[in-house]
Amino acid sequence: MTMTRIAIDRSTIEPWVAVAHSSRLLLDILAQIGEPKIGSNFDVVNAHYPPERSSDWCREFLTAGIEHMTMWADHVAPLRFDEEAQVTHTFRPVQTLSRAAIEAASQAVWMMNGESARECARRHICLLLDDLDEQRKAAMGDERKARLKAARQVVLERLESVISEKDIGRFPGYMAIVKEAAATVAVKGKVDADLADPDVVERLWRASAGSAHGKRWPSLELQVVNPGKEILPGLYETDRAPDPLAITKILKVADAVLTYGVLRFADYSGYEPQLAKIISDAQERLVSVIPRRTDL
Repeated sequence: MTMTRIAIDRSTIEPWVAVAHSSRLLLDILAQIGEPKIGSNFDVVNAHYPPERSSDWCREFLTAGIEHMTMWADHVAPLRFDEEAQVTHTFRPVQTLSRAAIEAASQAVWMMNGESARECARRHICLLLDDLDEQRKAAMGDERKARLKAARQVVLERLESVISEKDIGRFPGYMAIVKEAAATVAVKGKVDADLADPDVVERLWRASAGSAHGKRWPSLELQVVNPGKEILPGLYETDRAPDPLAITKILKVADAVLTYGVLRFADYSGYEPQLAKIISDAQERLVSVIPRRTDL
């Protein structure tokens, strides 16, 4: 197998650059959203379990997603670069970073998509308990594991007068919340309509996960594979190059879920009246640092 380099034309790379700058814009917008305002949705949701505020958790999920995408942005559309520099794109990093961004942002979207303040709070507690369980599994030493188990019980005891552990339920898993988030943004018209199809979303998610883990099938399905000479009966040399369409697809999903999450976070925090100015200010700052093309 050999890796083939193919030139990326402007029409192909423009959506990639758009997503890159979108991630920088979202970073600025999120930074302008301060504490939840009195009477806002988050003000009400946070009151259900004050020790761990839902708004703080959502901000953390969205920040994580944006960090993944801005790292990729610095690769595909750096704000400072040598005009003779060449950027080489391989398929695994963009699939991995986009998948991580989707998973992170989907947790915030899932939490905020509850039909009531109580349901949003219940979903937050699901995530909180799952987080403690994962932390306990990763902990070293029986004493540390015991403390984390006790911390989980403290949460349940604080809530026992209003909701039982059975009614809290369990975190449904990344696959479920990614499908829900994709369907939500599809309904809003932010991505291709086929993302309302859970089978399409599952394939995208599994392909991205498989590429991160070095699985063979994504390396075939997410790349353009051209057979070469036969080296053994039925075994051929191949030339491979990342499929630009596959890159575009996963980037658009990540950007759509993150954008929806950040804007909903602003609304839930009570900043909807100022949102137009917040976005405008972020756009002005971004435009001021974007390098100008010299080949137009």
